[in-house]
Amino acid sequence: MKNMEARTMKTLHCLVAGLRPASSILARWIAFPLLFLGAGLTLVQPCAGAPFQFEPTGSLHTARQLHTATLLPNGKVLVAGGYIYPKGALAKAELYDPASGTWTTTGSLATARFDHTATLLPNGKVLVAGGHDTNFTSLSSAELYDPASGKWTATGSLVTARADHTATLLPNGKVLVAGDYNGGIAFASTELYDPASGTWTATGSLANARFSHTATLLPDGKVLIAGGEAEIEGDPLASAELYDPASGTWTATGSLGTGRYFHTAMLLPNGQVLVAAGIDISGSASASAELYDPASGTWTATGSLGTGRYYHMATLLPNGKVLVAGGYDMNFNYLSSAELYDPASGTWTATGSLATTRTAHTATLLPNGKVLVAAGLGEGGYLASAELYDSANGTWTTTGSLKTAQYLHTATLLPNGRVLIAGGIADSVQLYNPASGTWTATGNLATARFGHTATLLPNGKVLVAGGDTTNQVILASAELYDPATGSWTATGSLATARDQHTATLLPDGKVLVAGGEDSSFNPLASAELYDPASGTWTATGSLVTARQDHTATLLPSGQVLVAAGSITSIGGYLASAELYDPTSGTWATAGSLAAARKFHTATLLPNGEVLVAGGYNGVFLASAELFNPASGTWTATGNLVTARDGQTATLLPDGEVLVAAGSGGVIIASAELYDPASGTWTASGSLANARTAHTATLLPNGKALVAGGTGPTRILKTAELYDVGLGFSSAWQPVITVAKAGKSLQLTGSLFQGISQASGGNTQDSSSNYPIVQLRSLESSQVVFLPVDPVHGWSATSFTALPVVGFPFGPALVTVFTNGIPSAAKYLVLAQRSH
Repeated sequence: MKNMEARTMKTLHCLVAGLRPASSILARWIAFPLLFLGAGLTLVQPCAGAPFQFEPTGSLHTARQLHTATLLPNGKVLVAGGYIYPKGALAKAELYDPASGTWTTTGSLATARFDHTATLLPNGKVLVAGGHDTNFTSLSSAELYDPASGKWTATGSLVTARADHTATLLPNGKVLVAGDYNGGIAFASTELYDPASGTWTATGSLANARFSHTATLLPDGKVLIAGGEAEIEGDPLASAELYDPASGTWTATGSLGTGRYFHTAMLLPNGQVLVAAGIDISGSASASAELYDPASGTWTATGSLGTGRYYHMATLLPNGKVLVAGGYDMNFNYLSSAELYDPASGTWTATGSLATTRTAHTATLLPNGKVLVAAGLGEGGYLASAELYDSANGTWTTTGSLKTAQYLHTATLLPNGRVLIAGGIADSVQLYNPASGTWTATGNLATARFGHTATLLPNGKVLVAGGDTTNQVILASAELYDPATGSWTATGSLATARDQHTATLLPDGKVLVAGGEDSSFNPLASAELYDPASGTWTATGSLVTARQDHTATLLPSGQVLVAAGSITSIGGYLASAELYDPTSGTWATAGSLAAARKFHTATLLPNGEVLVAGGYNGVFLASAELFNPASGTWTATGNLVTARDGQTATLLPDGEVLVAAGSGGVIIASAELYDPASGTWTASGSLANARTAHTATLLPNGKALVAGGTGPTRILKTAELYDVGLGFSSAWQPVITVAKAGKSLQLTGSLFQGISQASGGNTQDSSSNYPIVQLRSLESSQVVFLPVDPVHGWSATSFTALPVVGFPFGPALVTVFTNGIPSAAKYLVLAQRSH
């Protein structure tokens, strides 16, 4: 199996039963919940979630092995080249989008190749270098992929044709290529690529010629080369060397305890390097592992893997553990098993297995902390399939209780990072401080209200409009909260008193209020616009269908999608949807949902589609649907684990949607996650308190704050936090200190270049030690990953984006992801919408 040709050919569901009380807890008489709260409602416990598993995702268009996979600044993954028999080397390339779980083709390489390297440069382009062609001839050509155009262009050729080498991005922005397989013999030459000139120059030579080795960037900027082989059928090497970019020279360092090749090497958060498995001196798949200490330059044995393997992939997870998956075993069998190394104990434990046996695949750590395993060679031949490994384990913890029990209130994230709770049945206004986990009182509304809306304006103030009183008086009044003073002031009144309406911040800074019910409790078709500059309301086009209890979602196009709802508080459920066009001020129909519903949720997904989930139409609904703005159509997606209404839905930084609590004949404590990549829901822990008519707010630290609501026997003052459960240390987390939103977005901070390359250090390396920057609209939850400015690029302390185009004006959060670890988000205001 050592010759080149041989190498290249080789949810449980929880069911909730129960009858709907005749009086919905969100209907008109929710002001008097204690009339039915004692009616024997019970807490529903959820199923347990299932982290640490591989789940299938979309398949590539072209099966391949010995390819490369590169995480791009836009959050997508570029797969390029590879090999498939009998066609040979491949030039085809494709892109994986984590937001949709799908692959699309992109420009093809000029030269078909495999056993090459791919490196993301600070200017955002991808350098592909060397490799083999179909005739197993080593290549000297190199190419650059531009994500903006999807095209490849030639760049300077390598000094020496090579394959089975390694490529390492140095702190100075140059790329070090080391090792060489050419004609069955290894060479010791190494060279540097300079992105500024597009040229290669020779640098110091290795003491030992080698290929099939590993290269690891150390914290001090030096590069550790370990193991490999000097010639086909040769003995594995135990020697290791260090490259110093300052001098351009190599020096010997301590030798491995076991010579090996086709192994993996991983820089751990503690600064040590874990080398695992590979082929050893006996020609067998090794299970041994060892640690390199840069301080002493020595290797020590650590725990052995459960299964000897080689041609596997290794990935550093956000929690600091190392995932090893697939490969060959000592009998040349393809493996599906996977294991986790824990640096704290120095031991390996089995984790969920791959759905498909595979080797010569790639493993890429995504910004959301999941690992994308793609293609390779398995028992069924060359693979086009792909899988995702999820190590997150979402948890709920209690936080400080509200000063006053509350429900049917609103919750708004303020520019200072605090959360404003306003109105509700037990009228009060409170502020939550995430740093201390405590609540404090702030200025009271001039008019107590519930069933109102609250909108964060670009000037940092909060507009509260309409609503109802406990005396069943529908309100037209509106007020503004100023976080700087903690006080409320009256602003212009709505033309029509209304509650159970929606409010949407438009791209021009105005607020669209639509539908609801009037003072006679009839559904409204009218809509109005609030202008913060004048503090006045003006009429705009009326809805096609009068409705209340609907949802409104700002789309990336600037249009507003209104979906479903009802025509009375006790019936008349709607399946219709419509779109508001701010340019013309008119509404047009937008297809119908498969199921009429109210008290549902609507969430704009990162791929631009809108997820509508749950609700009620005489029965509690588990169904969910997706609206595609491009086609204007609705399609079914996976059902919720638990049918519910009155739940909250929160788009998390990782792109999944957290649905929490609600009612399903009983008040529910369970939560679940929707994965847009698979279109499925999984249980994700249980809240300490079952609740409905609560709020959920995404905090800058990435946690979701759930507050108040009604429980089975009482109105609640408790609050809880949901943590996605990536398990990272704050010491590994990138930090944004300054975010400037001008013509382009400029960030400064620390750890933008991560704590490790986070991948196996071999030919098919998939590094993720660079900043991926996400911008999120606070109003619509529209998300975009920002392309890096090719001139200014990124570094360990800075990131400059290209101008932001087509993103909503107003308040936003920016987050840096490195090694799958998100920074705390930074608040900013986009001063104007770019065109």
